[in-house]
Amino acid sequence: MAKKLELIREEKLYRLLPGRKKSSRLEASGVALSDQSTAFVVFDNLNWVARIDLSLNNTARNELLPAPSLGEGFEDIAIDKDHHKVFCLVESVEDFDGHLRGFIAEYDIDGKYLRCTRLHTQFEKANKGFEGLAHLRHGNEEWLYALCEGNLGTSAKKGGGRIDVFVRGTDGTWEGSHQIKLPKQAEFEDYSALAYEGGQIAVASQSSARLWVARIDEEKKDIVPGSGRRYRFPSRSYANIEGIAWLSADTIVAVSDRAKSNQPDRCKKKDQSIHVFRIPDLY
Repeated sequence: MAKKLELIREEKLYRLLPGRKKSSRLEASGVALSDQSTAFVVFDNLNWVARIDLSLNNTARNELLPAPSLGEGFEDIAIDKDHHKVFCLVESVEDFDGHLRGFIAEYDIDGKYLRCTRLHTQFEKANKGFEGLAHLRHGNEEWLYALCEGNLGTSAKKGGGRIDVFVRGTDGTWEGSHQIKLPKQAEFEDYSALAYEGGQIAVASQSSARLWVARIDEEKKDIVPGSGRRYRFPSRSYANIEGIAWLSADTIVAVSDRAKSNQPDRCKKKDQSIHVFRIPDLY
């Protein structure tokens, strides 16, 4: 049986952000950390990025920053801490050739817009594109991992998860490199979040309410066989986890989307929130 994550602290997002109230729609979809005390959160219904103190107290450091983009909202966010850049993932938009593709909106750490670049993967449906994003550097190369929401990169609910890997080209665009197929142990109904740090990867599922953690071979850019472990969230109320980020080697920060109308009332208690969990017995 999957071990249970341990809740450290959590708070509703409206209580942390200026000008927001209980009725505000804060459909959190992704989170990244600029340092050990600051989280950046994106929303799939807003072109804003929230900066939140990880004490989860309502402090003057908490703010909402505008983030112009070609789409409405973002599905995830990643940060290049060494070069002070922020990458926001647009799930899918119809390209000039009529195909649906994900896009990366890029900003500097102060929020200045730099560019928007497409990812070449094609999708069948606008709401079944990329859901998770991770950025890494290896040597002189810059890479993106983009997690597909559906199984097999489609709207299927079984068959296995997939991460598409991209490398930065000399012209600043992202070129497709290869695909990582997640093992059977990480097969979920959907795939809602991705986090990478120090050779360790985590994938979350909203529908299955599970987390899977494994090692990455940084040379091959692939999962280390047999390294995966599966976990469950503390209760069935955590049914809307949409973003995750590593705080330490055994601790993640997560954010949750707005509960759906057909979900049990218990899910509303944990929706539109930011959470910190410890992963027990990890390696």
